[in-house]
Amino acid sequence: MNDFPRALCALVLAATTGIAGAGSDPGVLLDATFNGEPLDQQIGTGGAEFGQPVSIFPGLSAIVRAAPLPTPSLEFSHASSGTARHARFEFLGSEEVTHGDLDIRVRIEAAQFDGFDVDVREQGTSAQSFLSLTFTGFGDIASSDENGSLGVIGSYSVGVVHQLTLLFHLDDGTYDIDLDGVSLVSGRAHGVTARGIGSVLLGTGTLTAPGSLFYVGRLRVTRGDGVFHDGFD
Repeated sequence: MNDFPRALCALVLAATTGIAGAGSDPGVLLDATFNGEPLDQQIGTGGAEFGQPVSIFPGLSAIVRAAPLPTPSLEFSHASSGTARHARFEFLGSEEVTHGDLDIRVRIEAAQFDGFDVDVREQGTSAQSFLSLTFTGFGDIASSDENGSLGVIGSYSVGVVHQLTLLFHLDDGTYDIDLDGVSLVSGRAHGVTARGIGSVLLGTGTLTAPGSLFYVGRLRVTRGDGVFHDGFD
């Protein structure tokens, strides 16, 4: 019933294993590497300070695995279709970014063609769609935002680690999408005017088949010109 020992252990673990979400760089808002997390267990929900989500939708499995990515990753799956289930990652200090550029990078690998979501939303809630990306069961990548649907913008492969880069220009109200260094979308207006970006949601979609597996490697969010201060190794 007393959560103090558990919280103390989490603090010690973060300090000694490097799983904390940003380190000392003020430009880094989230750095979820999953290094130092217990393997083959559901990830915790300690937030950006620990490189963890703040919440996981009931029924979503988000287990830390040593493979297939070369570094620890989250394995996403669910047991039943019909509901989208996401792990919600927010930024240090519950920050919501309203000005400047915001760079979001994440590694993704699919074990099969099926539905997987990458959504960008405001802090605390999910009413404002800065971006909704869906990796579909047909091998396509579909995109939409507050301004509507872009349809299919690209494709992905099974068993391949893809590097997804989302660069938001908040003062202009636009964003770019790159996959493996190839531009899929450039200068698209997202249509959100009332809020800033404060969360990244990752997980399964309403049509994802039970047992389908998707892997997410390092998730890193930085402010600035899109160039990481200490790289993305």
